[in-house]
Amino acid sequence: MGKIAVVGSINIDYFIETDRLPKLGETVLGKSFFISLGGKGANQAVAASRLGGEVSLFGSIGDDENSKVLKEKMEKEEVDLSYIHTVKDTPSGAAFIELCNSDNRILVVPGANKNTDVSYINRVVSELLSYDVTLFQLETPIEMIEHIVPILYDHGKTIILNPAPARKMKTEIIEKITYLTPNEHEFEMVLNSKDQMVDCLRKYPNKLIITCGTKGVAYFNGEKCINVPVVKVEAVDTTGAGDTFSGAFAVAISEGKNLFDSIQFGNAAAGLSVTKKGAQAGMPYRKEVDSLMKERLDHESKGHIY
Repeated sequence: MGKIAVVGSINIDYFIETDRLPKLGETVLGKSFFISLGGKGANQAVAASRLGGEVSLFGSIGDDENSKVLKEKMEKEEVDLSYIHTVKDTPSGAAFIELCNSDNRILVVPGANKNTDVSYINRVVSELLSYDVTLFQLETPIEMIEHIVPILYDHGKTIILNPAPARKMKTEIIEKITYLTPNEHEFEMVLNSKDQMVDCLRKYPNKLIITCGTKGVAYFNGEKCINVPVVKVEAVDTTGAGDTFSGAFAVAISEGKNLFDSIQFGNAAAGLSVTKKGAQAGMPYRKEVDSLMKERLDHESKGHIY
């Protein structure tokens, strides 16, 4: 198994559950409130660790009370924190999440995550190069990713970018990324393209992997477009499903699984994650995913060609 480096954001998540989302200027009573740990980087690191990955998290936290909670949680999840940067006089990142009828709305305050920048990555580049798979998101400065991706590429590393929150990526960076995993609402912005999904997939064979919610995950294998179906579950909270997929996909790739099997593994983990509330609370462990795949993935999991 290869070593996985997750470079990304680390937050405290504040959840409010309500039957109806408020309109602008309106006050609505919520049903419940709870706090969890989040940030796409931390989420994906936890997801990968629970599934058996050897994971280190690269990123930044503040010197506030939240930072102590974040460290304790990550250590319990067996995520290595050797390269975390603590930023003085700065709060840790935070996200405020509204849950309503199995859907969500999220507001993120970056805080210390802004300091996971070019200067930071240059200080840890030699350590980062000792990892086989590096997983990025876009809740940290884009300039850092544009700087480090060519270096990792030149050293033959596997690079996974989950481009969320979505923004346009430079073509020369996309070419150096091994796997690019936007969702169906993000790929046009990320690729700066108005082409149909199938045309975009054909342009990036075995690289562009588009997650389509309950409709599965699509990619082009060089000969035909494939849709890998999801495992059907009763969703309780979709927060963190994408992060679970990313962490699981990284683990499967690090284990040497092929692209189809890695996506299938990611789908199973993501399916389990939405059956519980909270981004990290619902993330499954390896035994759960292996059991689900064995019991519930039937002949449809061979994939649909279109």
